[in-house]
Amino acid sequence: TLRANPKLIDTMVPGVIRWQTPLAHMRRTALQDTELGGKTIRKGDRVVMWYVSGNRDDEVIELPEEFIIDRARARIHLSFGFGIHRCVGMRLAELQLRIVWEEMLKRFERIEVVGEPKRVYSSFVKGYESLPVRVS
Repeated sequence: TLRANPKLIDTMVPGVIRWQTPLAHMRRTALQDTELGGKTIRKGDRVVMWYVSGNRDDEVIELPEEFIIDRARARIHLSFGFGIHRCVGMRLAELQLRIVWEEMLKRFERIEVVGEPKRVYSSFVKGYESLPVRVS
């Protein structure tokens, strides 16, 4: 478990980010004709990348429908984009989550979900408005 082996935070954090995927999608406009996955995309076509779909791609991620806390290559995900479209705050977000978990493990013996989560009402942001927990 995480409490028994806090070093697992290093793979858990990107695992959580891949699993949760903070944004639902990103739209771009094709700058040139191309083919992708056997489909023709023409210059000017609008294309959408669904992050959750990319983060469940079984050609890239082994057992993509499972949350594996010690997953090898845990940082292989698209939650922060890719290439020139990668979020500049990616490492900061990972650092913030790492610190939150390190500090929670120091302070609390038990963290338990005690109610239904309420999702943010958005077609773009994939987040939670509330998630009732009890810490002791």
